[in-house]
Amino acid sequence: MAGRTDSGSSITNVAATAGVSIATVSRVLSGKRGKDDDIARRVREAAKQLGYSVNYAASALRSDVTKTIGLVIPSATEPFAAQLLDEIEPTIDTESQQLLLGIGATQEAQAERIESLANRHVDGLIVVPAAGTDLAGTLNQYANTLPIVQICGRQTAPRVSVVGIDENAAMEAIVKHLAEQGIASAAYMAGNELSFESAELFATFHTHMRTYGLATSENWNQFGERTVQRGFDCTMRLFNGPLIQPEAVVCADDAIAFGVMVALHSLGLRVPEDVLVVGYNDSPIARTTMPPLTSVRPPFKQIVSEALRLLNDGPDSPAHISLAPQLIVRESTNYQR
Repeated sequence: MAGRTDSGSSITNVAATAGVSIATVSRVLSGKRGKDDDIARRVREAAKQLGYSVNYAASALRSDVTKTIGLVIPSATEPFAAQLLDEIEPTIDTESQQLLLGIGATQEAQAERIESLANRHVDGLIVVPAAGTDLAGTLNQYANTLPIVQICGRQTAPRVSVVGIDENAAMEAIVKHLAEQGIASAAYMAGNELSFESAELFATFHTHMRTYGLATSENWNQFGERTVQRGFDCTMRLFNGPLIQPEAVVCADDAIAFGVMVALHSLGLRVPEDVLVVGYNDSPIARTTMPPLTSVRPPFKQIVSEALRLLNDGPDSPAHISLAPQLIVRESTNYQR
């Protein structure tokens, strides 16, 4: 029988002795797991102790590997998820693997997609949680045997790795740039208030505004949908009246920023001469607005590289990695006061 020696030791015995999953035993003994750490040493020692053959482990791995990676995203059109998909699909293809995609905008839908992909016996799972979802229960259900990497969001499942963006660095880069342009005040149009990332960015915005001595107002800063319409409507209320108005608008998404720019134009205000505008995600829309939009670019290539590396390490060594994004400065803020 594959995976068993003459003495009766099985891959299950090795996994139990080493205190790891069966998948990790297969990866270590077949050479598929590149990390030579304490986990790898425990597996090799357990296999030697039990007289378990590497050849049997390789055979067991071949029978289990499906050459598929599962990806669960909230939407195929949402800028972050779409750009992540554009980056990961050709990378997976280069590795002679297939990408199985699950799309769900709600917690229930994403849980169903995760269950479906796990039942398809994917070799690993990458999940981008929808705003306001808590997938800890679902992820914990599979994390002991299936390598899972969550992209962004709060780490709620201890055995699930997380690859995220350093939101503090992103917001500091934005506020520092605005301060260098000589402005004195800025508004912030945050994303959905149920989102962990939105709350984190909202808090860091206020922190760095104080650090760089810039003014803001509670009435200027609100949570809302990441849509063009939301940016347009908020800007019309904010700038179409006698109240004091900000010199810059920072947006949680390029779509919001585009709506802001359309509204400012309709009010006879110029970007960047009268108001500076900053977006987020550096989506294709940022390069096609007039003027082109300054925006934060997530490190998609690094995110995909780290996610696939963590999947390859297996489910027994979860990690939390935070990657720095890049502020791409374009004409929407390129104006000295």
